Amino acid sequence: MNILIIKFGALGDVIRTSYILPGLFKKCDNPKIYWITAPESFDLLRFNPYIYTIMTPNFNMHHLKGILFDLVISLDDEREVLKTIESIDYKELFGAYLSDNQPAYTGSASAWFNMGLISRFGKATADKLKKENTREHNEILAEMLGIEINGPIFFNSPLIEKRMSKRFNDAYFNNGINSSAGARWVSKQLSMYETITLIEKLLSLKAAGKQTCIYLLGGEEEQERHAAIKKAIASERLIDSGTDNSLLEFAAIIKHCDYVITTDSLALHLAISQKVRNLSFFAPTSSEEIGTFGTGVKIASLSDDYCSYRTDADNSTITATRLFDKMTEHLRAHSVTAIWEAKEKKN
Repeated sequence: MNILIIKFGALGDVIRTSYILPGLFKKCDNPKIYWITAPESFDLLRFNPYIYTIMTPNFNMHHLKGILFDLVISLDDEREVLKTIESIDYKELFGAYLSDNQPAYTGSASAWFNMGLISRFGKATADKLKKENTREHNEILAEMLGIEINGPIFFNSPLIEKRMSKRFNDAYFNNGINSSAGARWVSKQLSMYETITLIEKLLSLKAAGKQTCIYLLGGEEEQERHAAIKKAIASERLIDSGTDNSLLEFAAIIKHCDYVITTDSLALHLAISQKVRNLSFFAPTSSEEIGTFGTGVKIASLSDDYCSYRTDADNSTITATRLFDKMTEHLRAHSVTAIWEAKEKKN
């Protein structure tokens, strides 16, 4: 049986979509799974053993020639991406496609796409459905595809993971913080004041007799932000993990953290998929939709425009105090607090 998955981005969405692969293998009796993705997403899938062939628009597409796919799973809604389907032979389609050059979707995928940009009900109703939704992305996908999604997965290069492990000292409790989400989603990021306050609080913690070491996580757009944080807090236990790491290096850095605090971003999905304990915060996007599979806890904005998908949503209720308290509560729930001691920083 041949199955084609079309999922280009975003990066975190590619990771959580890959959770369907074990369930598809079980349901379809070890099929050949092909995946078309964006070039920038390729590395997130390259070591996944469930995928037979990975393609991008300019790489490996010749593998599609002469293949009749039993099932095509199309999970993006951009017109340029959906044009890919028009040249593919298949028996069954699940998800988005072009109808009269306009994005549409199959009834079998309506539970997800009804809440999206191409909802047949229009944006206002889609936004309302999104805000009212209480089911996780994995629950919705599992139900629509008739499969089981029992947990998150991610596969990296063991050599990269070993190399990146040398950046960490096991004498510390290593806590990663991804406080920003790039220039586009300003309302996803934690303010500089709250970020600095949170780091100062965390540097006062001890775990199992270990001091906390903080690793700043992010990409190229966070370079200046990280420099400003480092300038504001003079501590050898505050480390910039670098903003020029490859995707797989970034994934390995997160894997070696004992805990990760992050906005709704790639870092969150890498933490979940590698079973790293995490705390995430949400203002413009939905916290309900994110499934942590028991790895994490979440904090949502208390403002009226929560889950509005506005880039300027009010995130002022996401504070260092709320995050700090939620993290310690999370650790207590996992019997870690018996060895944790919080000490407020003294002036």
